[in-house]
Amino acid sequence: MERKGEGNKTMVYSNEPIRYYKNRRGKPDPIIRWLELSSILVWIIFMFNIVAILSAKPVEEGFFDRLFDVPVRSHWDIRFLQRSLIISIVQFVISVVSILLNTRRMKRKYDIRYISHYISVPVALFMAIIVGLILLNWNP
Repeated sequence: MERKGEGNKTMVYSNEPIRYYKNRRGKPDPIIRWLELSSILVWIIFMFNIVAILSAKPVEEGFFDRLFDVPVRSHWDIRFLQRSLIISIVQFVISVVSILLNTRRMKRKYDIRYISHYISVPVALFMAIIVGLILLNWNP
């Protein structure tokens, strides 16, 4: 069919109806549930790791500490650093397992990748390396 003003261009339309496929899987399978849960769990673990590292760092002396001559800790707390290392390793393992499950699950074009796992792996590895180096160089 030609329209005026467009020259000899013809418009091509497809009369084929859009097919919507019914999702035959009633509810998400356990792997999808794990991926959804672990993507949230990884960030909660990351927050606990940050709290452990901030609790372990040396305390800065403030005005009232000097005024009342209160001694402050001037070294890293080894217990919190060990906890932080364990938390980082757990976060790393959960993320790697989730990535493996996610890549094995990617069969359909509408399956999604959980990006939080891909971000969490280098972050957890970096934090584990830094905390491990601090623990190796720690002298009481």
